[in-house]
Amino acid sequence: MEFILMLLALALSGAWAGIRLALRARGESRRLRTENASLEDRVEERTRELRLALEAADEQARGLAAANKAKTDFLAGMSHELRTPLNAVIGFSELMRMNVQAEPLTRRQSQAVDQILASGQHLLSLIEEVLDLARIEAGKMSMSIEAVDPHLVARQVCDSLRPQAEAAGIALTPPPPTAGFGVVADRTRLRQVLLNLVSNAIKYNRPGGAVFLQLHQTAEGVALAVHDTGVGIPEARMTDLFQPFNRLGRETSEVPGTGIGLAVSRRLAEAMKGRLEAVSREGEGSIFTLSLPLARSLAPEVVASPIPALETPVMPGGAATLLYVEDNPSNIALMRHVIAALGGLRLHVAETGHEGLALARDLRPDVILLDINLPGMDGFELKARLDADPLTRGLPVLALSASAMPGDIKRGRAAGFREYLTKPLDIPVLARALNRALIESLSESGTGAGAPNDVQAA
Repeated sequence: MEFILMLLALALSGAWAGIRLALRARGESRRLRTENASLEDRVEERTRELRLALEAADEQARGLAAANKAKTDFLAGMSHELRTPLNAVIGFSELMRMNVQAEPLTRRQSQAVDQILASGQHLLSLIEEVLDLARIEAGKMSMSIEAVDPHLVARQVCDSLRPQAEAAGIALTPPPPTAGFGVVADRTRLRQVLLNLVSNAIKYNRPGGAVFLQLHQTAEGVALAVHDTGVGIPEARMTDLFQPFNRLGRETSEVPGTGIGLAVSRRLAEAMKGRLEAVSREGEGSIFTLSLPLARSLAPEVVASPIPALETPVMPGGAATLLYVEDNPSNIALMRHVIAALGGLRLHVAETGHEGLALARDLRPDVILLDINLPGMDGFELKARLDADPLTRGLPVLALSASAMPGDIKRGRAAGFREYLTKPLDIPVLARALNRALIESLSESGTGAGAPNDVQAA
């Protein structure tokens, strides 16, 4: 009996242990279900938060893209609207200087024309700097990286700025000749940076001061330093030096500027895988150092070729015919003066695209010069219609426009313009473009309506 009771007790004990294990497992299962439900809720909540964050980020990106497009559109419009009046300001100023033998100016008039021209060119440079800054910030600055001779570029910059230095009483010394080595850079942008640095060193110097350039190889590449003996920069303002539109307290000085040039120069240096740094001591002067990667070999073509002399196409029958399609009266007046100064061309003017198309069919001119923003029919549509008409197909067409953004120029080239010239008008550039178009037209056709008599810049 006792044995039976003992077996019963063991059985009951085992059953109770099983019951306790089952109860514990059921509790654990309930806890796991609760935690799983809580985890699912947290995952769902986190997923909802991430989705909202992504939607907010997308909205912000769309807002930034819209703001960036609005800024680009504004800059393009600003550039066009400013270039149009600048075309007359700079163009007529240059013509007055070119025509001094036929129509002499008094000394005061000559000084006034020089001031007008200098101010117009300064405003144009400011427009270019603002556009450059916008392109760099938008990541749309195109670069042509190659091996460049920095010594040659530096000497060319000094040669171009020597008149400015002499007028200010500043001694400008280019870097001394060094063993040939090159840098990896964009030649045009390198020149732009050096022009800005040397020009600033002259402008912010003192009468009888000096600016000198030094060029040497470093462990990292090549360093080109611009030293000046000017007023220097206060130590407290050095952190603001490369900030756009910050002139370091010189906003009221007589020296013109907007504080954009150094900001653009630093960004250009960085775009060329280099850097631009400055040290300065107030009252003693400043040193701006441009560092660029070393080119392992300097190709022979880095030496800048001289601008070729203007060639005159030999065409039978007299003066060649130029059709100019432009609706702005001041631009038309300027072109009449330019063609009169160049000589050798008969100028015909149309003020609308439709009038230009009709005149092109009637005249069959040797070259056509088109503005882009024309009333009724823009220059691109007019170019397309000229190409589609058997009577005018193949006539050399040049664009001359105040729309000077990279996209405008790219579109112009894609449209088939022989050349895309921008305003303000550069008279020597126009003269060379006209000669090239006339020479190409003659070589393609073997005949011509006329021959320009030395179409060249006076």
